[in-house]
Amino acid sequence: MDDVTGTLPPYDQFIVLGPDNPQAVVDEIKRETGLACAIVDVNDLRRVKVLAATAGVSETFLNDALRSNPAGNADEQTPVVLLRPLT
Repeated sequence: MDDVTGTLPPYDQFIVLGPDNPQAVVDEIKRETGLACAIVDVNDLRRVKVLAATAGVSETFLNDALRSNPAGNADEQTPVVLLRPLT
């Protein structure tokens, strides 16, 4: 769920909900594309909440990679972030 401060008009007057069944969504993405994925809520307070992830995706990796909120928290418009381990 994203609050009004993290969205752009016309959505800045509404709460934007995540998917009803995030695990089903990530599983479908994996099935359709072959790519591992996760649905997360990240903010500029250094908080990461993993809502769902495909098998084999490390929650520790997601937390470490996203804690600094590399996609931003204002008008960056980055609903998708690609992550790759350095090693």
